[in-house]
Amino acid sequence: TWLWPRRSRVRIPPSTPSLKRLLAYRLARDLKRRQMRLSLPLSFLMAPLLLLALVGCGGDDEGRTAGIIHRLLVAAGADGSGTLESFAGRLPDDLPVTPPLYPGADLIVSSRQPASLADLGALPAPDASGTDSAYPLLFFIVLDAADSREEVFAFYEEELDEDPWQLEASISGPDLDTLQFVNVDDVDIAGAVSISRGGEDDRTSILISLQDAGSFRTEELPFELGPSLALPKEYPQDVPHYPGATITDTAFFRSPGDESFLIIFLTSDSQSEVIDFFREEFEELGWAVTEGSAAGLTDRINFRGERGDIQGDVLANRFLEDRHFTEVSIRVQLNPAREPPDRD
Repeated sequence: TWLWPRRSRVRIPPSTPSLKRLLAYRLARDLKRRQMRLSLPLSFLMAPLLLLALVGCGGDDEGRTAGIIHRLLVAAGADGSGTLESFAGRLPDDLPVTPPLYPGADLIVSSRQPASLADLGALPAPDASGTDSAYPLLFFIVLDAADSREEVFAFYEEELDEDPWQLEASISGPDLDTLQFVNVDDVDIAGAVSISRGGEDDRTSILISLQDAGSFRTEELPFELGPSLALPKEYPQDVPHYPGATITDTAFFRSPGDESFLIIFLTSDSQSEVIDFFREEFEELGWAVTEGSAAGLTDRINFRGERGDIQGDVLANRFLEDRHFTEVSIRVQLNPAREPPDRD
């Protein structure tokens, strides 16, 4: 979490406690903008660490370097953030304001990513007309400079304390400098500059992270269904597979005397069709099936193998990002000593 100290020369409204539900659009929008300056998404907070990972991957192939940066940012935002778009060698067209760019530095890549629903705490709220949605955007800009780390730091320390910028904090360590700043003219814009030097070329890398908490989107971005993931290696073979499902997430956990799996998939079939399929399949296996306690609009069944060495549940609900899909979660818990099913 970033805490933004204030200076008396800028009149910024007082901080307001976080709001978990949007009670009214205008109030919620203002609160959310201020809140997001205090609690930033995971990919935003991890940006300085990514910069350290990038030091040393320099070279003449700037396209490959830009691709590496893009993939690292995707990995940092694996908490469900919106689609990351990257622009090799240029700034995004819709960058709300251009932060100071170090003179003579090469612009390797820039990226833009909507904040995830988990970061927002709720669905984006429509404006008074019901057409626009407040949808905070994150921007990343990667620069590469020949000058020393000290020279780059001195430049940003001065530039980020000149209108329209206000330097809020700076932190320096053995390998990394970070400067946090806000925009005096727009309370919704805040960011950080991270500086590191090293690698075989001994150059200085600069990562500018910028957040616009007041951006709006007039059209919903279409959801694109990606390729299906593979099941975990040790996933029990006798747990039924839903026909035509696209697996979006998997997880495996092991502890003494216990192995657990989580499979999440999407299907265009209804919740009832999914639940009926698994109920019938489990009953054919001779497993006990009971109705689970419903949570909101989620349908749920519990299952348990006849020897008691495997159990779990199936939950189905409409997919939040596209109501044409049903999102299904299968949670499986088993005893590692369980005999594998007969392959015949």
